[in-house]
Amino acid sequence: MGLNNTNRIENEVAAMHLARGAIAQLGSRYAALVPAVYAWKTAAAPHPVDETGFGWIVMEYLTGSPLHEQFKSFDMAEKKLIIPEIASIFSSIQRVELPPGVDCFGGFTINKEGNIISGQETETIQGAPGGPWREYDEVWRHQMLCQLKEADANELIQGWRVHGIRERIEQFLNVTLRRVLQDAGVDMSKFGFVHFDFTMSNMLYDAEEKRISGIVDFDFAGVNNPAHEFFFTSLHDVHGTTREQKSDKLQQAILTGNFGASTDAGEEEHAEAWELAKLWDEVMGKRGGLRPRDIRGMTTLAKLNTLTDMLFPWQLGSMDMLRRQTREENAKMRAKAEKAIDDMLSGWGV
Repeated sequence: MGLNNTNRIENEVAAMHLARGAIAQLGSRYAALVPAVYAWKTAAAPHPVDETGFGWIVMEYLTGSPLHEQFKSFDMAEKKLIIPEIASIFSSIQRVELPPGVDCFGGFTINKEGNIISGQETETIQGAPGGPWREYDEVWRHQMLCQLKEADANELIQGWRVHGIRERIEQFLNVTLRRVLQDAGVDMSKFGFVHFDFTMSNMLYDAEEKRISGIVDFDFAGVNNPAHEFFFTSLHDVHGTTREQKSDKLQQAILTGNFGASTDAGEEEHAEAWELAKLWDEVMGKRGGLRPRDIRGMTTLAKLNTLTDMLFPWQLGSMDMLRRQTREENAKMRAKAEKAIDDMLSGWGV
């Protein structure tokens, strides 16, 4: 993964402007939650040779301490007090009204007239910039092709060319993908503002006021189906996403909204996570925010995200991990990943 400097500065400036306006709708105390931008300069080139070509942003200084550090010391009552405020802020970000010039999936940029329009994503994989895309299936196709490029360069995976898996992957991308999305009822035209890293480590907390005092780091923000907010790091610490949850049953509850399994045997060690996940689900519903279960075709989208991950599993891409294991252990790990891909493709008739 790398960073795309083509419109990286413009992307963050635009995202901050849009989010600041949306959050301000919550009331005067939220008007300055996102730093104001005072000045900015775009990068001189996608790959500046030295600091004279770097882009920069001069923004407002906000007070407060990182919420993720404070949250660790909170008792349950304090956690239950701050979770609804996070939900209010997040749901307002979901309601960002995109300008007319933002009509594609991808990122933001700013044209010569000063208007925010569609642009490339900040993140690049294997040097391939992302977007903007007119069609939603192109988003998934790009992500999976980038993963395949990584797999091609991996000596252990060898691009999944053994056992005919690669041909089936390519058939899925070129023929089946769009049908899978349509059959699942996914709204192919729906896109909105996605932060992509909405976590407590990007929130500031005022200990005296006992409230959030800042939301930062819009570097990776962009435009996508709202489901994609739940596929990366966002919301894992409020247990609002299936990512990084230690209980499979809790993951399913977050995805479906059915929290009945919280009392099942073995789930007591995850009691706090269950309680906070249920609270998040409830308050997001009250504030009109989108939860995983509110998004059409979410189960299928989650499977597509799993397939994307499996095309280049981090375990097979970590040279440190591979060196620590025997050749037989690595081969077994590769076979397990290949079977997972095979099962998913078979499930879609490929």
